[in-house]
Amino acid sequence: MVLNVKNVLISHGFEVALNNEFASGAAGSLAPFWPEVWLLKDDNLEEALKIVESFDTDISSITWQCSQCLEDNDQTFDYCWNCNAENSQ
Repeated sequence: MVLNVKNVLISHGFEVALNNEFASGAAGSLAPFWPEVWLLKDDNLEEALKIVESFDTDISSITWQCSQCLEDNDQTFDYCWNCNAENSQ
């Protein structure tokens, strides 16, 4: 999701930076670090938030249900992550 936010904001002309992209693997026993999208200009915050909040987050539109095991899968998966059945939708 963070990469999507970054790409959408860049496509709208915002200057952004992606922080902590690889930090979670190096954290070890430390608290996890999550990737973050940072705006390089604070003045753009209100407009950028409107764009991010407009994302369609309806879970039914971004998943498909496996006909074999009934597991929900991301729309980008061609095969069920749980049982490896092919997406029949």
